[in-house]
Amino acid sequence: ETVGGTGERLPTPDGAPLTGTPLNGPRTMVIDRDGTIYLALREGNALYRIAPKTRTLHHLAGTGEQGHTGDGGPARLAKLAGPKGLALAGRHLFVADTESHTIRRVALDTGVITTDLGTGERGGGPETDPLQCKLSRPHGLFAEAGGVLYVTDSEAHRIRVLRP
Repeated sequence: ETVGGTGERLPTPDGAPLTGTPLNGPRTMVIDRDGTIYLALREGNALYRIAPKTRTLHHLAGTGEQGHTGDGGPARLAKLAGPKGLALAGRHLFVADTESHTIRRVALDTGVITTDLGTGERGGGPETDPLQCKLSRPHGLFAEAGGVLYVTDSEAHRIRVLRP
């Protein structure tokens, strides 16, 4: 059974029902305790929230254009570059923004996006300052309840740990 997407590579409209709406490259999702689903659209360079009761899609982050901009501002106005991995820690959604070689965080209460790990340039690290550590196409994320974040840095052949 198909519950979302139409098979077409088209933009995903804000507020649309999950069923019968195009999803441009759905890559991964995580589910919050209340049943809210967060979805990364790799080719769409965007993140969406799926409301559990209405099963509607709500634009959370990314303009749809590929890039690495918007830190400190509204996540909806930021450019993402191939988001692939997601992890939840409290009221924060972490994103492996693969093509910008960064890990970004969306504060779910305020909608503000920031970069927590990476410089935006491809590299192998392993500098100790998270914002000076170059990553190489991070993909997978896992967040512990205490906020420790594990990152699979695929082309650097490393697993990195980011502590709060």
